[in-house]
Amino acid sequence: MDARPQSDSVAAAPLPEALVVTISRDEVVSRLETLARRGKLPDYHTGVGDQVFSIQAYGAPFDHHLEGFARQVGPALRITLRLRMLPKLPIIFALVAIATIWPGVWLTDSMLKTYLSWYDFQTWMWYLPLSILPLPWAARGMLRRSRESALASARETLAIIAPALGASVQSPQPKTDSVVGVLDPTT
Repeated sequence: MDARPQSDSVAAAPLPEALVVTISRDEVVSRLETLARRGKLPDYHTGVGDQVFSIQAYGAPFDHHLEGFARQVGPALRITLRLRMLPKLPIIFALVAIATIWPGVWLTDSMLKTYLSWYDFQTWMWYLPLSILPLPWAARGMLRRSRESALASARETLAIIAPALGASVQSPQPKTDSVVGVLDPTT
């Protein structure tokens, strides 16, 4: 029997599409501010315009914001949810990766020529491919893990928000085959 965790092969559950409440936008904001004062909502900010709120969704290594946008639909208020990555850390990661590659060539070349008297190769010819080629895969893995952990954090936060607002949660509809209406197995 395979003892490996199944989380790698099974896609994470998607973020709910929306929260539907029967209270006013001002009451939603009031209840969320109360939760924030109690320490239940990390880095809570009241939104401007259509945006009702922005709440920190912790991702490892890149954090996200869970944002809610309100739209009146008949007597109900529909709060559409979006998870957005904060751009600061990915930019810092990219800059550090770019800025450290060429100094690494110098350092490695100097070290090899100092300790290995027979070493007389062009270090950059093997160092650059070894340090640059894995970067897209490393970045892709970091982004995927960040998204998964931020989704988990957002779901935990929504488990606190939904009961406090008396909201019903609308999950995204599964994609179907456009011809016969059968669930698409590729999604």
